[in-house]
Amino acid sequence: MKILKRSIVIAAITTSALTTPLLTGCTAHQQDALFAKVTEIGRDKAGLEKHQTQTIDIEMTYLERKGSGPVVMLVHGFSANKDTWLRFADHLPDDYHIIAPDLAGHGDSPTAESYDLELQTERLHALAATLGIDSFHIVGNSMGGAISTIYATKYSQQLASLTLIDAAGMDGANKSEYFTMLEQGTNPLIATDKDSFEFRMDMVMAKPPMLPWPLRPALVRDTVARAELNYEIFDDMIATRERMSGDDYKQLVDTTVDMPTLIMWGEKDRVLDVSAVKTFKNYIPQAKVEIFEGVGHVPMLEIPKESAHTLTAFISSLELKQQP
Repeated sequence: MKILKRSIVIAAITTSALTTPLLTGCTAHQQDALFAKVTEIGRDKAGLEKHQTQTIDIEMTYLERKGSGPVVMLVHGFSANKDTWLRFADHLPDDYHIIAPDLAGHGDSPTAESYDLELQTERLHALAATLGIDSFHIVGNSMGGAISTIYATKYSQQLASLTLIDAAGMDGANKSEYFTMLEQGTNPLIATDKDSFEFRMDMVMAKPPMLPWPLRPALVRDTVARAELNYEIFDDMIATRERMSGDDYKQLVDTTVDMPTLIMWGEKDRVLDVSAVKTFKNYIPQAKVEIFEGVGHVPMLEIPKESAHTLTAFISSLELKQQP
């Protein structure tokens, strides 16, 4: 009954928040405030609260929902943030202990001197230590998948499992549309105006969630305002990629990533081609694979319920194996 009442209240607030500006029109300031309110409602619906703590060189912001069940850390991708996971987290079991950090330079976490992926990994390790978490399941999308894989090579004994969702870090046999455009001098993941923002959305998602009019301009402004910072982060990310693109890193993955692994991928991913699944599988042979037809680069946004249930089933299967 308490959950039902909360859902009714949230629905009422959301409806009021969205319909009033639609009927009356709203300024940029009002759009930004509305976007913040809807985000807050999404966090509340998923039971997530915002916190901050010191990690190595920055005070990292993260969302957390404490629970008595499995601990799951959700690591977002390039130019995304912790709120990428809201709808996904809402479909995870209520007893899951969920942690969703903002990586340095993303979301509400501050900028840093370096965005090297190995350093981003160490920041997450420091976060886990600060929170007193000895064992957890790590889930990473895109750049967050690369960071999660690096984490698995460094701290395999700490991970109950590794889940990669359209993960960066290893190339497939087929070059993606995104990397073709990069070679031509265009980075469609960095929006510098409204048109490039819309192109970015089309590039990333095959099944984009509905984004009502008052919210879209606010998201466009925030994304475009981060363009210069995103170029800086991207340069450090590519530098890490080039440093770790050789056989030595692949062999490191092959010899150290021995924990249970799940690979989820959108079949229509235009950023990281689905052929990369085979490469990951070559070096993580124990990995289970789930390909989502008609889905793009971010399944947790495009099909949050289905992708969350896939993760839940995977973690549940591991818990069953541990039972006497």
